[in-house]
Amino acid sequence: MKHTLRLMRIAGIEIGLHYSWLFIFAVISVSLAAGLFPQMYPEWDPATYWITGVLAALLLFASVLIHELAHSLVAKARGIPVASITLFLLGGVSNLEEEPQEPKVEFVMAIVGPLSSLVVAAVFWGLLQFVQDTRSPLAATLGYLALINTVLAVFNLLPGYPLDGGRVLRSILWAKTGNLVRATNMAATVGQLMGWGLIAFGVLQVLAGNVGGLWLALIGWFLSSSADASRRQLTMSEQLKGIRVTEAIRTRPESIGPDTSVSELVNNVFRKEQRRAVPVCSDDKVLGIVTITDVREVPQERWSLTPVREIMTREPLYSVSSRDDMNTAMTLITKHDINQLLVIDNNRCTGIVNRADILNYLQLSQDLGLGRRGRQA
Repeated sequence: MKHTLRLMRIAGIEIGLHYSWLFIFAVISVSLAAGLFPQMYPEWDPATYWITGVLAALLLFASVLIHELAHSLVAKARGIPVASITLFLLGGVSNLEEEPQEPKVEFVMAIVGPLSSLVVAAVFWGLLQFVQDTRSPLAATLGYLALINTVLAVFNLLPGYPLDGGRVLRSILWAKTGNLVRATNMAATVGQLMGWGLIAFGVLQVLAGNVGGLWLALIGWFLSSSADASRRQLTMSEQLKGIRVTEAIRTRPESIGPDTSVSELVNNVFRKEQRRAVPVCSDDKVLGIVTITDVREVPQERWSLTPVREIMTREPLYSVSSRDDMNTAMTLITKHDINQLLVIDNNRCTGIVNRADILNYLQLSQDLGLGRRGRQA
């Protein structure tokens, strides 16, 4: 969870805030405290505007967290591991460790998010009925949250992938066609078209003098780019299935001892062999891995005095075996936001596979016009 602030764990799920959340939190707080509430309630004092605005913004993101928790808890109940939930610029995302394997599972996982937002909206609306002073900060906050959660539910039900409604659409198309890739392409196309439409409408709003159109354009760009990224990710995942790591592995990597100096590492391994990472071993036992990123943390004048055992990564050491599916390797690389994995067979390091190796393998296969099984012909 890089670039995030870790908050807590709920039901074993790590909850974090992406740094972009701080920006949108400030924007929402200011728009409420300096825009909406002063227009609707001119009798309040300035301190009340700001306290109510900040509180409403916090409760809005709590509502988004409930929405994402609904997705994640249903996923866990269906046996799908959930690594974390991240709240970011335009909402939140549940980071699943694997995708649903059946259309009906995806349908339930997708639909429960908007339904939870509608339930939250109903709760806030119900509480509002007990507030006697309809112009009080409490009434304003409850009314705003009831409305915004309804809007959140309705927007997420739009059939543009990867919105929840787009995932519902994909699950239906998947069930009808029996082809996940085809269903994803169709749902993603709808998502891209919706994104372009929002961008166009947002630009027109800006040209007409409505600065709020910038948000529509931003949401449209996010929807369109996310749909395209999801399509490409699934296509790559399908291409990598059934291909063993050994096909892209850099075999028999030269390892170095823990007492090797950083200077020797740079001159004899990184520069001469143009490698970016090397395992650190002692008596055939892997102790860690050292990368160019690790070296950059050491001042150059100390390279000759610093052994690699002081800068290498010891734990966690992510690895696969040469018999593993390359999709497994790419999933680990993406999940942990790393560039390479050790390849361990019989407790010995037999190679290194990195992100570039996998992408180069796919590119070469495409250039040769080979399908996923074409290499065996």
